[in-house]
Amino acid sequence: MASALVDVVVEKIGGMIIEQINKEVSLICNFRNDFQWLSKKLTNVRGYLTDADAQSANNESVKSWLLEVADVAWDAEDILDECAVQSRGTNNESPQSSCVCAFSYSQLVFRYKMARRIKDVKDRIRSIMVDVAELKLVKDVTHPEQPSTSTSQTVNFRGSSVIERGSRPVAIESKVEEVLSLLNNRAAPVIAVVGMGGVGKTFLMQNVFNRIKDKFEKSVWLSISQAYSLRKLQADMAWQIKLQAGEDLEIKSQADMVINGRISEVHAAQWILSCLTNRSSLIVLDDVWRATGEDDLISALGLPTVEDSRCKIVVTTRSRHVSSNMNARVYEVHPLSQQESWELFCAFAFPDSQKNQPPQQLEGIARQVEGECGRLPLAVKTVAASLAGKRLSRDWETKLGQLRAASSTEDSIMQILKLSYDSLPVYLKPCFAYLSFFPEDEEINSRYLINLWIAEGYIPQEEDQHQLDIGWNYLCHLHSLCLVERVGDMDVMYDQGWGMFKLHDLLLDLAISIGKESQCAFSVDESFRKGPAVQTSSSYRRILMCKKSIVDGDVDVMASNRAYSASRLRTLSFSQNRGIQKIPAILLSGARVLRVLDLSGTQISSLPACVGNLKLLRLLNLRGTNIAEVPECVKSNTSLRFLDISICENLEQLPEWIGELNFLEHLDLWGTALKKFNGSMPKGLSKLVSLQVLITDNDNKLSVQDDEFLSLEHLVNLVNLREVRIGIRHEAEFKSIEDGILSILVKMRTLKLINTTGVNLPPLSEKMLAMKDLEFLRLWGFAVPNWICGFSNLMQLELYDCHCVEYPALEMMPNLIKLEIWENDICKALPKGFGKSKGFPQLLFLEIRGFSVLEEFLELEDGAMPNLEILNVFLCPNLKKVPSGLEPLRSLKECHFRKTGVDDMLKEGEELWNKMKVNNSNVINKTG
Repeated sequence: MASALVDVVVEKIGGMIIEQINKEVSLICNFRNDFQWLSKKLTNVRGYLTDADAQSANNESVKSWLLEVADVAWDAEDILDECAVQSRGTNNESPQSSCVCAFSYSQLVFRYKMARRIKDVKDRIRSIMVDVAELKLVKDVTHPEQPSTSTSQTVNFRGSSVIERGSRPVAIESKVEEVLSLLNNRAAPVIAVVGMGGVGKTFLMQNVFNRIKDKFEKSVWLSISQAYSLRKLQADMAWQIKLQAGEDLEIKSQADMVINGRISEVHAAQWILSCLTNRSSLIVLDDVWRATGEDDLISALGLPTVEDSRCKIVVTTRSRHVSSNMNARVYEVHPLSQQESWELFCAFAFPDSQKNQPPQQLEGIARQVEGECGRLPLAVKTVAASLAGKRLSRDWETKLGQLRAASSTEDSIMQILKLSYDSLPVYLKPCFAYLSFFPEDEEINSRYLINLWIAEGYIPQEEDQHQLDIGWNYLCHLHSLCLVERVGDMDVMYDQGWGMFKLHDLLLDLAISIGKESQCAFSVDESFRKGPAVQTSSSYRRILMCKKSIVDGDVDVMASNRAYSASRLRTLSFSQNRGIQKIPAILLSGARVLRVLDLSGTQISSLPACVGNLKLLRLLNLRGTNIAEVPECVKSNTSLRFLDISICENLEQLPEWIGELNFLEHLDLWGTALKKFNGSMPKGLSKLVSLQVLITDNDNKLSVQDDEFLSLEHLVNLVNLREVRIGIRHEAEFKSIEDGILSILVKMRTLKLINTTGVNLPPLSEKMLAMKDLEFLRLWGFAVPNWICGFSNLMQLELYDCHCVEYPALEMMPNLIKLEIWENDICKALPKGFGKSKGFPQLLFLEIRGFSVLEEFLELEDGAMPNLEILNVFLCPNLKKVPSGLEPLRSLKECHFRKTGVDDMLKEGEELWNKMKVNNSNVINKTG
């Protein structure tokens, strides 16, 4: 597996060398000939990687050779990046001073050190080429001598940025009903859903949970990792209880104490028990591993277990020992039937064919391939997805041979999954391996993941496509291959900023094993403080200690351990360790090539000054820390591109010097009030010409009268902005928008305009249509202009408190996927155009909320909203007429009518609901 990462690093190095030569960076450092030599030799090495990978499984010498190639490639990349940063500093000097600078002492020292490191790399490459002959590696003559640009091979998924909800196209209704029957049995307070890994236990329970969670007073889903933290599980449970607390301020306050760890685990369990006792509750403990003491887990969490309790507990597990220890009623999930397995396989292997059926010439071999997947849904989906679009018999025959070899191994399911990884394009392999950055069962923020990929150098820079878009395409590609899954509701459909993903635990195991074999990742368990776990850390490029209950003393032990070395570290993460209050300088003082530093969720209040020496640092995450000011050492991080200082409650102001971070592209201030100047931001932000994403909330304001702070007029300097939220507090600010100030921001993708003047403002200027790539638009408190339909690329539209009697022809917007319309006290009927045939061709989510005088909903013609999956109608008390035309909505998955005048008419068992079930048996009714 190591060669996959080696190949991509070598390919990127070759491209970087050419790029740096073209920019004459190497001339400044006087290393042109050396870089050309590296490019030629590393490109030559690439030709032997295919054969080396094939031999590495059974040949330790070849495996060691591959690791050495990886080390050399990474070290060469570090040299290139350091030269680029050094050159950038030199180029900022005036022409008169640059000549002097070239012969300055610091420059001479830098050139001397670089020369020694380059010589070392060249010597190691010579040794590698000598070993090629000794190992008898065969060069792949079909391998290109020049590295290709990775994006040239990338499928462009931008046109379908919304990642499908991915429901499994096989009937599970009978299994859902069987579990529901057990849940209705009062004699079975604890149910264990048992089955082997990848058989679909979690998928089944997600369907059950979504079907009935609203019928319980409390419903909680907990993911139990192999090395779970009781405190974290209690905090997760408290968070979900808080969300369901309504107006109960006492429960919310007590929940906050559990969430923030301000009470002991024993007292937290007592509070949870008090919240669940004598209340109907559904608790799902997903993926329980340990076979002993799990009854203690239930009591330690604070879950009631007496048989007359109204609390139902469902456990998913691979182990029957777990179920017996918990005295649970067992429901066993078996592999798919032969027909179910075939239908699932065809749905992913032949998604574009008629009725998901294979071409006649492939049906025979397709059935053989499907038969090797063991009827396990995870294996069936990943294998089928890897073959989608392949129509040559030889491709299928090759896959069949690989599957037969994998099926004969002891760990066949893991080997089958590895085949999907092996078939990935070279540029996607390190992106998948990097998913081991996240803990088990972690929900992954897609924007953060993409920025991590960018910081690590996995996303190439292209003139005609932005790195965020390329990264989003990469993530969509992994999803299309069933290697990641989207989680959560449809609240944020396409937006790569907030879409959440996760890995199946078997695929996470695969990513971890890839990282360990290639020594590119190192995750530390809670026992690391005893010493052995860090003895080999000096050979690792990444150290990940997310959510490990680490405290300051553990960090000190690690920093003082002789085996620890920061000199080769690229990523260091202590995320979500609330016990850490300081970072010792020794930990970072030698981290010359560090690209990613994640301290989010710790309690640090400052950074050591040596952080300013991290010249390659591209991503700094201080989210949720106790910092009271942005540490001044950050000013020296000239390569910084991503800075997250959100939810920093003690941070009262931004420094003026923040405008000196010339390469900063992403600044997150959400939840950070900046109270010192009433939420105003410094004018220095207007110097951030590379800034693309500025995330703020209601407390962060643009100044109107004081020229010392950032004003709306200053935004014209930020021509690369792709996302911004603007609160309009004065009519003077609206006048600036009306005059077309926002039309300059032509790269905008996400725009949120909030009217806080207290008065209704007229429609916005049509000049905004210059934002032709706009995908997400939120208007709050503005009249809705008719020209809004001109945003042909808009995918998500949110209209809040807009007070329209009539709405534009939104149904004509070709790419609209999500539409929310909230708070209207004058509209009595929705536009008839909304229900026209062929209207809203791509719409998946529609929510109408808070229409106090709405009397008529919609009459849907046949063919209207053909892809609608979720329909929400809330707080419309005067709605008297039952919506017509809902029955043909074959894609509908969830239907919610709450606090409307027709709730009772849409409940299960009513005539309209029964008609809807005829067309879509899986639709969920959450009315009432």
